Amino acid sequence: MTPGTLATVIRLRRSVVSEASIFLVECIRAETAASDAEKAADAAIARERRAAEELAADDAAVEAFSGWLKRGRAALEQARAMRERAEAETTRARAALSAARGALEAAETLHAVHEQEMRAGRDRREQLDLDEAGARPKTQKNS
Repeated sequence: MTPGTLATVIRLRRSVVSEASIFLVECIRAETAASDAEKAADAAIARERRAAEELAADDAAVEAFSGWLKRGRAALEQARAMRERAEAETTRARAALSAARGALEAAETLHAVHEQEMRAGRDRREQLDLDEAGARPKTQKNS
């Protein structure tokens, strides 16, 4: 691979790492929002249960809680499912970012090795030129 091609590959790999990082941040935000929604749904059930269990609550309050509980549990299950999907997406995003970083590191390592080989080749050629110059018979000028 030529140095120009490697540089292009590295730029592309850096772009992929950047996009994967942005996507991971979005996934973490979505996961946090889903977790907050789950906690809110769970807290709502607990709050409504406490209200229905109060000694001052009448039968209507208990019946209202009973009717509401089905919707509250459905909201909790929906929020839980959203959180689980968000967690799975975050896990996939982390894996994608890790793979992108690995690919970038491999391209950078290949580029560094290629650069080192090119420097070593230049150094060898320079040394050969010096050796040849030193081995040539010197001509003396008559003044």
